[in-house]
Amino acid sequence: MIMPLPGEDEGFSTGGQIDAMVMAMIDTAYDKNMGVRTIIATSLVNIGKKKPGLVLHSCHNYLRKHSKLQRDHRVVILQTMERILKETLDRVPLPLIPDLVKLASDELTATKEVQPEWQTAASGVLVALGHKYCNEVMEELVRKFQPGTLPHFFVVQTMANLATANSFGFVPFLTATLGTLLPMLGMAKQDNMKWVCVHALARFSESIEDYVANIENAPDSTINKATYSTQIFTAFDHIFNAWQQSKEAKLRLMVVEALGHMSKIILQERLEEQVPKLIPTILNMYKKHPEPFFITQGLCMILESAVANGSTMLEAQLETILNTLHAQVCVPPDFNHPLTMKNHNEVLRCFAVVARSFSDRVVAYLLQKLEGNERIRIGTLGVFKQLINSNGPHMDNKKSLVLSGLRIILADQSNKVKKIFAQVVIAMAHHGYLELEGGNLMIEFVVKQCALQPNDVVQTSKKEKVDPDPVNSAALRAMCDNVIHLITTTVVDMESVLWPFLLEFIVQPQYTDAMGTLCQSLAFIGAKKRDEETDDYKLLYEELSSLPKPNILVARLMVMAGRPDNGRKRGIHVLKLMLAMSPNIHDAVVDMWDAVIPKLIQYIEENLDDEDKWSQKSWEDLLLKLLSKTLDVVEEEEWHCDIGAALGDHIPLYQEMPEEKNFLYKCLGVVMRKVKNTQFVQKHLDIMFSSVRHNNHLEREGCAYGLGFCASSHLDIALAKLESVTKMDMARKSTGFFGLVKSQGLFSDKTEADVERIKSTVMLCYGYLTLFAPSDIIASRVEANILRNINPHFAHVKDTAVKQNLIRAVDLIGKALHPDHLKRNYSFSKKTELLNHMLSYMKTESTKELHNETRSLAMQSCATLVKLEPHLNDADTFDLIKVSVECMFKLPVGLLVPGKGKEEVKEEQVRQNESLVKTSFSSLHDLLSEILRKDLTPQGFLNVFKHLEPWMVSVQDHERQRSVTATLILLKFYLNNVTDMSAGSGSFTNMGTLIGRLVPRCSDPDLTVRENTVQAIQIILRIDLLYQGKTASFQDPVIEALTVIRERAAQTDPNVLYSLVNDLSKALAKKIPSEQLKPFIYMLIEGLLDVQSHCSSGACVVLNTMLKTRGTELVVDVDEMIGAIHFKLINISYQQTRTGTLRAVRTLASNHLSNVVDTLLKYPLPYDAHIQDCWKSLASDPVILKHLFDSFMDTLTRNVHYEEKIDHKTKKTISKTANVSPLTIVHALIEILAVEETEASLRDQFHRIFATLLIYVGSCVGVRPPNPPESVTKDGASGKDKKAMTKAYAAIKPSVVAVNALKALILRGQGSELIQFLESEGVWDMLQDTDKYQDGVSILAQGMAKHMTGYISKIVSCLIPTLASLYEPQRVVTAAFLAELVNQKCAGDMQLVEDIMNNLLGRMVDSCHVVRMLCIRGMGNVASLGPQQTQKYCTTVLSAMMAGMDDKEDTDDQILLESMTGLSRILVKIDESNIRPILVNIALRIRPCFEKDRATVRAVSFTLFGNLSRFGDGPSKPPFLEQIHTNFVSLLLHLNDEDEDVKKACKFTLREVGPLIGSESLNKMFQKHLLDEGSLNYGEFMFNLSKVIISDFLQKVNFYVMANVGFFKSSWPDIRGNAAMFVGFLLGNLPEASHTLITKEHVCGALILLLKDPDAAVRIKASEAMSLLPEY
Repeated sequence: MIMPLPGEDEGFSTGGQIDAMVMAMIDTAYDKNMGVRTIIATSLVNIGKKKPGLVLHSCHNYLRKHSKLQRDHRVVILQTMERILKETLDRVPLPLIPDLVKLASDELTATKEVQPEWQTAASGVLVALGHKYCNEVMEELVRKFQPGTLPHFFVVQTMANLATANSFGFVPFLTATLGTLLPMLGMAKQDNMKWVCVHALARFSESIEDYVANIENAPDSTINKATYSTQIFTAFDHIFNAWQQSKEAKLRLMVVEALGHMSKIILQERLEEQVPKLIPTILNMYKKHPEPFFITQGLCMILESAVANGSTMLEAQLETILNTLHAQVCVPPDFNHPLTMKNHNEVLRCFAVVARSFSDRVVAYLLQKLEGNERIRIGTLGVFKQLINSNGPHMDNKKSLVLSGLRIILADQSNKVKKIFAQVVIAMAHHGYLELEGGNLMIEFVVKQCALQPNDVVQTSKKEKVDPDPVNSAALRAMCDNVIHLITTTVVDMESVLWPFLLEFIVQPQYTDAMGTLCQSLAFIGAKKRDEETDDYKLLYEELSSLPKPNILVARLMVMAGRPDNGRKRGIHVLKLMLAMSPNIHDAVVDMWDAVIPKLIQYIEENLDDEDKWSQKSWEDLLLKLLSKTLDVVEEEEWHCDIGAALGDHIPLYQEMPEEKNFLYKCLGVVMRKVKNTQFVQKHLDIMFSSVRHNNHLEREGCAYGLGFCASSHLDIALAKLESVTKMDMARKSTGFFGLVKSQGLFSDKTEADVERIKSTVMLCYGYLTLFAPSDIIASRVEANILRNINPHFAHVKDTAVKQNLIRAVDLIGKALHPDHLKRNYSFSKKTELLNHMLSYMKTESTKELHNETRSLAMQSCATLVKLEPHLNDADTFDLIKVSVECMFKLPVGLLVPGKGKEEVKEEQVRQNESLVKTSFSSLHDLLSEILRKDLTPQGFLNVFKHLEPWMVSVQDHERQRSVTATLILLKFYLNNVTDMSAGSGSFTNMGTLIGRLVPRCSDPDLTVRENTVQAIQIILRIDLLYQGKTASFQDPVIEALTVIRERAAQTDPNVLYSLVNDLSKALAKKIPSEQLKPFIYMLIEGLLDVQSHCSSGACVVLNTMLKTRGTELVVDVDEMIGAIHFKLINISYQQTRTGTLRAVRTLASNHLSNVVDTLLKYPLPYDAHIQDCWKSLASDPVILKHLFDSFMDTLTRNVHYEEKIDHKTKKTISKTANVSPLTIVHALIEILAVEETEASLRDQFHRIFATLLIYVGSCVGVRPPNPPESVTKDGASGKDKKAMTKAYAAIKPSVVAVNALKALILRGQGSELIQFLESEGVWDMLQDTDKYQDGVSILAQGMAKHMTGYISKIVSCLIPTLASLYEPQRVVTAAFLAELVNQKCAGDMQLVEDIMNNLLGRMVDSCHVVRMLCIRGMGNVASLGPQQTQKYCTTVLSAMMAGMDDKEDTDDQILLESMTGLSRILVKIDESNIRPILVNIALRIRPCFEKDRATVRAVSFTLFGNLSRFGDGPSKPPFLEQIHTNFVSLLLHLNDEDEDVKKACKFTLREVGPLIGSESLNKMFQKHLLDEGSLNYGEFMFNLSKVIISDFLQKVNFYVMANVGFFKSSWPDIRGNAAMFVGFLLGNLPEASHTLITKEHVCGALILLLKDPDAAVRIKASEAMSLLPEY
């Protein structure tokens, strides 16, 4: 370390130790560790804040003396100096300022080469000084800034930074500085030198601007921009002409920035002279630089200067400027690169700046550019948006020009152009452009975009490349929707533009997709005008010829409302427009529409978004009713015809919209129904049939509905039309109903497919004609005319559409002939014939896929026909059920559209298919219900159920689900509709068979099957109640309870499922009649072999309950049961099924227990699942269980647990091998104890079993697996079996088995809390570890004493004899358990404690040192018994402890540790007189333990010292107080020990010695902050503690400090660091007047040495400590 020379630091150094410490920190400031470097620098800064002169002067001297110091080290020192200067500049001694300025200046220019890090640090020092001492800094810099000599790079850089940091101080120097700099500009040859000069000029110019902007606060108010304009212009001229063309890109960019700043300083006349050259030069730079932002930034400043005060100096350059800027603005910004965004915004700002003086030319230029390519158009429109939004006065007279010029964009096909143009339109709307002529064209443009199709292809020319990021049509459409909405609701002046102009778009087909947006806007304005009764609300249709007339609006809006979810949910907006427009439609409709339409709007709002609530048919019925009422209230035939004519005229609008066209036909039918004009009706029937697309079902259906509505008033005209269509359009063959002569001419070339499609429409039309025709005349026409003509077309139908419409026609005819419709009975003779046609259609449908609704429609038709008279015979009914069920149940699950792979199927296709499946099954259920209705008896139900039953046991989940669902639906139907109870003979016959078949399904894996089955059983029982004569409202509590079971069936928890089936079985046991019991039991036995394991288990549960509760009604043969059990145990793998089946074993054992037990014990280990289940079953019977416990405990106590193999020479045990006999019993115990029912029997046997198993656990530690018994490796076994058996026995771990048995015992003995405690402590693993098992036993004893107190006394009685066992592990286990029981006070039994103490004392001479240690632990645990008991055993225990501390065989300190631990505990409870003679002896004996490597020893020794303090306040106080002060520093340092237990021990000890130490403040701190579980901020605590120590123990401070210095050489880095920090706190807080108490040289020298410590954390603490000693 280098010390300053005498005299050279006079006035700055202190002469104290801090000088050396500061110099030491400076010397080590460039530590190899970054963290240390940071802390040393911070420490120097902290000292510098208090003694800036010392630290800065020391740094100055150090750098002066070490000229060859490593550069990075110099950088750290200079950076530290800069930080100090920034904090303390006002307090730095004035004489030091010149030295610092000179030093930094020399460092700045020490080398000619540019070394940024070093010179930046030196520059930072100068700039920091320059904040106050700008004159001194500038004078020094000027010395190195002489005319004729090119200055150093960083001299100029520093000036530039200084100009920014202190403009008031720097600007007065600027004249001289520029005077020197300007002549030297030509000397700069290197690009970096040129760059720094330009950079400096830019900062100088900024400094001038700042000075002038704040002139009121400036030291010289006479300074202005003109003061420096000449010099700045000289620089401007030079850098522009000489350096602008440099090859170095960074320099060129810097020049542009500087020119921008300088342009604001020079005179405008001078700038005007430069513009002809300046602007082109800067604009040309865009070609050379890929990143244009900095160019644009500089250019924008120049442009602002050029247009200031309305100047037009840019006129000559304007074209070039606009061309260049336009090229920039047309480059799309990259949102991932912020600079491109900044450049784009800066370019737009440039346009706005130029437009201030040249708005005419700018607008004209931009309009011309609108004819360019896509990118050019987008860029140009972006500029227009900027100019419109800037809204300056220079744009006011350009609105019309801009509006007319932008029309060229209206026809643009690019979505990207449309998007930006829409933004321009909304800008124009807000600034009054659209109210001018041509504004409506802009509105039309936006409306057109609102009608875009989402899949529209973006049009680009062939020359243009494909845009990698195109604008999505859907996004553009959504944006334009918002534009219309915004200008409607937020720009009030737009109402006159939009109303009624937007109505013109309503009927135009190209705007159909914008209907929702248009109606929303019109409805908003219309409702507002109607409420306000404005003059322009009422529309004058004659004057406004372009507006659609009322009849056209009604026709259009009615059809648009028919599909409210289409067109982006347009329906609600269409209705709101109708409501707002009603006075403009017809006066007669106003009141009715005002009443009805709000209800329709509410209906849509509440239902449209909910698929479950929404019904399209219901909605259409409501809307058609509105149309019908509208026609009714306007009693004008001509108006009606006008509406109909408009509907006819609008048909072409919906050419590609079949849903809307469908509704239009229905509306037209309603109008024709109302109109009396037959010519009108005929004409519009012709229009309907000529416009319908026969290959589209929706259009066919709409046409058929329309014709049906018409037929209700004009039946003959409708029939005539159908005949006409037949003759004209189906003239291909002369067969059947259409016995037509083949026409010539127009229709002669119809293909077969065309004829089939037309035939589809005609078939459907006949169906709806029949349904809607007057009921009083249609019955006579059906068989005579209609069916006679349809029948020939049922056979050999190839076209699916024809087939489906034939089926629909049959369904509609059936509905028309129903008595409810005809209002009379009618026997339909063609019923069977039509049913056979339907069946044939169903049979031809594929059972591998569901791709159309043919079978669904056919089943619906069959259901309709079944309702009609006459009744079907049994054979026809059987066929109908069989065919319909098979055609649906055979379908696979997860049906997809045919011919499509899963990855190809779209979401919409999946939804459609799901809907088709749902509809098809609904049709099946309706058909079965109608068949059942015809024979609503138990036998009738069974006739249907037998078709469903085979599917109920299918391996396929979906087939079972379909079968059960159908059964449930039929049962509900039966319950709700049965009225004749005579067929049941007092009960629901076949009930047993039905429920027996359903029971297994109650536990089906499929939740739906499960829930539906329980409900089905409940309904069967309710039906039975009806047959018993109960009313439908009667509620049987047992049956109603099944509702709760059904709700539980939806849960997946196996326990809940078992409980569910069990509760169900109890209900069934009460409700199954005696005559139904046998068939019920039979079906349950069948269910045991159900393919679903859960189902077989459920059947088993019910079977067991029935046998238990109703067994007296059945004869059971035990031998047969045993045979069945054996067979099922082999074949049943599901546990719940096995459990139920194994109950029979228990019944057998109750009569033959010994034989069963002996047989089970002979099975090989480990037991297989069958044997395990048998033991568990036996354990469920208390009588059997008691016998098992007695037998097992006797055997375990008598038998030897393991066989030892002993070395005869050394007499040491080589190995231990477990005996099989006790091991088999322990295995059986594990299985038995797993049974819940054993808890009650276990209470009397727990202590005996626990003690036996605890001893067995000790016996099994370190024991090898048993050898297989001879009985399982007998000669009869094959070699392979013997090998497998040997391997199985070798895998057995006796210790694991023993621990598992003990765990099972505790758990079954209601010791769940104890189990949790033991698991949290890791006891189970400890009990299997040869080194830790005694600790595991101790924790087990602790847990037993806390959680199972009642058993302790009896357990001890069972254990004490084992202390004399020949087997060492058994003695260890017993000693450990008993020792811990003493600690737990034996649950308050002091007599038991005395017994244990006497027995433990007897083993103090045990040959095993572990047993001795455990006995000492037990002695020490006397402390837990309370003062009286502790005093009683005091002498004995203290003797044992002291002897333990001197145990010669204690090589690993175990007995020492136990002795100290015991002493700690005993000391708390005994009298002072007992300990006084040995108090100091103990203190001295344990002191070396404070620094032991083993943390446990440290923790225990600290704790013991704390407990000794109890005796420090009596006669022993003086010697003990001396021990406290001696150990005080060690305690405080270890308070931050690396080990948590040591920390806690130190906290405890300090709290204990606190009252003795003689300082109330110190004691309060210890009690408040040193909490065991509290979080201690060690540094803060020690800092505050040091203040108290100084206050209360001033004379001992040096003693403590030197004690700390002694720990500087500790082997633990944490302790060394703690000691350094403690020294820093003590010395830092010590009053200056007391500094003489300290051996400062020694202490500070030691701290300085710590700066070289190998551990970085220690070096950090040392430097932090030094930072606290500025006054030393």
